[in-house]
Amino acid sequence: MLRRFLPILVLLLVVVQDANCQVRGVLGLPDRIMSSSRIGRASVRKYASMPLEDTVRISFPSGGSKSISNDYDFFNYLEDNGFSIDARTLVSGSYSPSDTLDFLRAKVLFSERKFSQSYELFSSVPLDSPFGPESFYYGTVALSGAGEYSKAYERLVSNGGPYGELADVQAAALSLLLDDREGWMSHSAGFGYSDYTLSESERILSEIANSRFFSTSKHAGIAALASAVVPGAGKVYAGRLGEGIASFLTVGSLGAITAENWKKRGLSDWRTIVAGSLCATFYLGNIYGSYMSVSIERDELRSAENTVILYHIHLPLRSIFR
Repeated sequence: MLRRFLPILVLLLVVVQDANCQVRGVLGLPDRIMSSSRIGRASVRKYASMPLEDTVRISFPSGGSKSISNDYDFFNYLEDNGFSIDARTLVSGSYSPSDTLDFLRAKVLFSERKFSQSYELFSSVPLDSPFGPESFYYGTVALSGAGEYSKAYERLVSNGGPYGELADVQAAALSLLLDDREGWMSHSAGFGYSDYTLSESERILSEIANSRFFSTSKHAGIAALASAVVPGAGKVYAGRLGEGIASFLTVGSLGAITAENWKKRGLSDWRTIVAGSLCATFYLGNIYGSYMSVSIERDELRSAENTVILYHIHLPLRSIFR
C-alpha cells in the first residue's frame, strides 16, 4: 500500500515548472525541487516588481524660432489620449528655448520612464515659472523612479514648494523607502485625510507604515523549528501554503518508503539506505528552505510595497495639476 506514495513522489520531483532559484547551496537544491513543483507553486503569491528606469537618452534639437506655446493645447490632447509617440514627435520639433518647452519635454521623458533625463529638465524650470510647482514635484517623482531616494528627500525638505501637504505626502513616502521611522512620523503628522487628491495616498501609505514599522514580523527560526517538527509547516508559516504541502508530501512519502523497506528488508539493504538518504536530504532541505522563506517573503513583500509607495508619490499630481 505504501508503494502508492511512489507515483506522488515522482510527480513532485519530475513534473516541475520553471522557477528562479531562491535558495542556494547543498540544501537549497532539494528545497527548490519541492518549491518549484506544480503543487509547490500553486499558491505562491505574485508580487508586483519595482519599475525599472529606461536609461536610453533622447536628444532634442537645441534651437528654433517657433514657440511651443502655440501647440501647448495640442500636446495636452495627445498626452491625455495616450498618443505618447506623437507627443514626443511634437516636442522634438525646432522650437525656441523656453520653460514651457523644457517642461513638456520632461513630461514626455517621464512618461517613457527616462527618469534621470526628465529630472534634468524638470529641475531647469524655475519655481516661479507657471510650470515651476508642477516641475518641482514631478522632479521629486523622477528622482524617486531613478532610485535616488535620499536626493529626492533632501530636495523636498530643503524646499517643500507651495503645496505643503503634498510635500508632506511625498516626504513621508520617501521616508518609508528609506526606512526612516522618525522621518515618517514627522511628515505624516501633516496628513489631513480630507483633501480628496491626497487622502487615498495618505491612507495607503499609513497602512504600509503600520506594517513596516509597527507590526511584529515573522521569525526565520520559528519557521525552521516548525518544519523540523512537521515538514512544510514552516513554509505555511511563511505564507507559502503550496510549498508547505509539497514539502510535507515529499518528505512524508520518502519517510514511508524508507520505513517500508526497513521493515521488509532491513536497515542495511541498499534500497533502505537510498530511500533514507533521500528522506534525510529532503527533510533538511525543507528546514533550510523554511528558514530562508521568511526572508524571501519579507523581501518580496517589501519590494511590492515600494512599488505601491512610488505609485502614490506620483498619483496625487495627476489630480492636483490636471
